[in-house]
Amino acid sequence: MKKLRPVTFDNNTVTEAGNFQFLARFKELIGLDALIEDHFHLEQKANCVYPASKLVDHLLDCALLGHTRFSHMNALQSDPGCQIVTGVDRFPDESTFRGFLGKLSWSHLIQLVALNRDLLARKARTGEKRLVWIDIDDTVITLFGEQEGATNGYNPRYHGRPSYKIRVAFIAGSGELIHLQVNPGNTNGMKDLLSFVKEIEAMLPPEWIIEGIRADCGFADDAVMAYAEERGWQYIFKLPKKATVKKAIAYFEQHPAFWETLSEKQEDITFATEDDRWAAADIPILLTNWEKARRCVIYREAHETERTTDDQLTMALTTYSFQAIVTNAELKPLPLLRSYNKRANIENRIDELKEGYAVEQNSQHSLLRNLLFSWIKAIAYNVMVWFKQTLMPESLKRCEVQTIRRTVIRVPANVVGSGRYQHIRLAPNPTLAGIVDTMQHKLRALAERFILVQQVA
Repeated sequence: MKKLRPVTFDNNTVTEAGNFQFLARFKELIGLDALIEDHFHLEQKANCVYPASKLVDHLLDCALLGHTRFSHMNALQSDPGCQIVTGVDRFPDESTFRGFLGKLSWSHLIQLVALNRDLLARKARTGEKRLVWIDIDDTVITLFGEQEGATNGYNPRYHGRPSYKIRVAFIAGSGELIHLQVNPGNTNGMKDLLSFVKEIEAMLPPEWIIEGIRADCGFADDAVMAYAEERGWQYIFKLPKKATVKKAIAYFEQHPAFWETLSEKQEDITFATEDDRWAAADIPILLTNWEKARRCVIYREAHETERTTDDQLTMALTTYSFQAIVTNAELKPLPLLRSYNKRANIENRIDELKEGYAVEQNSQHSLLRNLLFSWIKAIAYNVMVWFKQTLMPESLKRCEVQTIRRTVIRVPANVVGSGRYQHIRLAPNPTLAGIVDTMQHKLRALAERFILVQQVA
């Protein structure tokens, strides 16, 4: 058996996150500190050690590094290398963060929402004006405790458990989180949906112009669709298969000539897609809570199965599944279905919020505190989205934050040297070396661009 080597605790330069300096420098370049100071205000005692804006900044760092549980935040207290990189003399303990959130009011939630809005506005000004689609969805957050506002609602995993329902809105494609609400678990998807949509519109930078909105079952609200029509937006909502939709499906099944196989035309050649599995039919539809009929496209997907009898006779049976989409978009059924299917990426965004930023962790008894912390995590999410799109190599731009942390940011290192000669020492890793080289070049280019913009201004 090999002899155990002595263990000492005298390394004052080690850090768990050797490349966090890139995030710290990026935050500095985009002016995040100034944004926090401009938006977040809390009256504190004269002898207060940590200003409120600095505590928000520290909470953002915790969320970016994955220390989303309060007990995990203390890890940064014993990370001298990270404190050197961020220029922090000492890091708060988790009780300081809990006490801080307990002092905040609903006005501070408004301040955080405004901070997120202006962060996205600053990002939008770095690019050109563009049309955007808004994807809306909600997700169940199971609670384990006595949280304010918790109710028993639909919960596919933990039946009968109290829960929150978080409603979110993302920019399709680029993935910025525009809006977030925390509601009781039994909240209907259409409750106050029009207000939610109007708030999204108010939070968007002028450079991002709404082209349309998409959502799953439960969001096809007549008031929202009427508002979209008034604003000149397109909408694509999936409809639940309730009585009126079932009647339309039954009618088309009795009149199969109305079904058209989904096909597309390329170079004057028309061909069916997916081996003729998909067919569609158009029909105006009027639900009981709508003021007028709207275009509904019903899709039929064929599923062929094989069944074998006792005497080994094989029979092919075809069954069908159906889905219905209500829209005002002037798209043929196939591109309409493809556009709706792009909405599915919102599930990945929600999973990243849950697993990467722990939005599902709501340990505070107060609904307000849980909502405040969720918004801080949302801001951290948007900072990371901007960071990835700006500095990461192409191979990592679409990766979730867990991968970025594991492969790039949270890599153990030593901070050595002093002054202008201070640098980070990492273990040999050719792959990471290439990533860091790319990030360094892009960070320098970003700094030069911001300097040029400031000179012009």
